[in-house]
Amino acid sequence: MKAFSITGRCIAAPPPPDWREKLAEMMGAKPRRIGIWAELGVYGALRCMADAGEAVLPQNALLILASRRGTYAATDIVIEQMRDDLPMPLAFLQTQPSQLLALLAAQMSWKGYASFVAAPELRALLSLVAAQAGDDGVLIGWVDEMNGGATNWLRLHRCEVDEKSLTSTSSDDDIFSPEVSCLCMDGADLLVRHAGHESIGV
Repeated sequence: MKAFSITGRCIAAPPPPDWREKLAEMMGAKPRRIGIWAELGVYGALRCMADAGEAVLPQNALLILASRRGTYAATDIVIEQMRDDLPMPLAFLQTQPSQLLALLAAQMSWKGYASFVAAPELRALLSLVAAQAGDDGVLIGWVDEMNGGATNWLRLHRCEVDEKSLTSTSSDDDIFSPEVSCLCMDGADLLVRHAGHESIGV
């Protein structure tokens, strides 16, 4: 059973009104040639890394990006363009989730394993993380454009934990709760440790 301490988080659903200005500040310049979906992702990931006190993601860490509907707005534009002719190259590029992964890798000076997963169920994605993540953990995010946008990210590190400090939860909301300091998947069960409980090593 693998446990992960939450060392950084960004919960923005929806993001604050000035999020695009803050993104330009974090990147040192306004991003170009990317759509709103990718901008939301970069904003959340950099906020999460800053919260974790990390500027660079370790090379052996995983970078996992998930979404319920992905780049659906950009895809809708491309489909409309294809009714008359070939889609515009920039519009087509914005339909590719990998664009965000490449941008994050460059921004964090990182080369490693990155993936995009269409994941409506957060527990299933955490099971994947538990199976694949090593000691350097994972930077994992959920990005969507619906209902004003959402960019929720967690920086997770492997940790040892006293199983007695864990409690089972049926709510996916606990994954993002600021009261939760540790996550653990035991089969299909999501276990959490609340802040203030003792742990053994991180």
